[in-house]
Amino acid sequence: MNQVFQKINVLYKKSDQLLASGHFGEGLWPVDMESGQMMNWLIRFFSLKRGVEVGAGVGYSTGFLVSGFLVTGGKLVSLEYFLPKVEQLEMHLKALFGTEYGQSVQIVPSSFERWIVQPGAEKYDFVFFDQRKGDYLPHLKMLMPKLKKGAFICADNVLSHRDECQDYLNFVRGDKRFESVRFESEQGMELSRLR
Repeated sequence: MNQVFQKINVLYKKSDQLLASGHFGEGLWPVDMESGQMMNWLIRFFSLKRGVEVGAGVGYSTGFLVSGFLVTGGKLVSLEYFLPKVEQLEMHLKALFGTEYGQSVQIVPSSFERWIVQPGAEKYDFVFFDQRKGDYLPHLKMLMPKLKKGAFICADNVLSHRDECQDYLNFVRGDKRFESVRFESEQGMELSRLR
């Protein structure tokens, strides 16, 4: 596990170079190392089996999630609609896991709105939100019928993008269907559980 974290750390240090390349627009907000490790632990400790990541970016967070699901025998659906990021995401996963990563992740180069309306009875016990912050709440509401009881929902950047995340935070903290706490990481991670 530590080898994977070390490899992610090496890739993470290159994020400024990727952003400077201009191929990814202005949006590269990789998950911080503490939050990534916390999500990895959560997946392994609770033996979570089905996850969905909304806003994979170039794959730093995906590396932490996939390494957790490789341990539990689970699978992650990783959504990223911006094709230059999808290409970089695939390159990063190959660098981290070789061809083995395909067993534990399905990369979906699509928007959440197109993906969520696809038929299927799949239920998820883990969600990671790292897309446009104003989409957190509507996406959670759309996803709720597909969540298992006890599902964990992690939402990144609740401190760094506090204003954009406020409606989402009000919802998960005020709705009795959820237990919610902030993980005090660099950018802020809200960890919620569906009762």
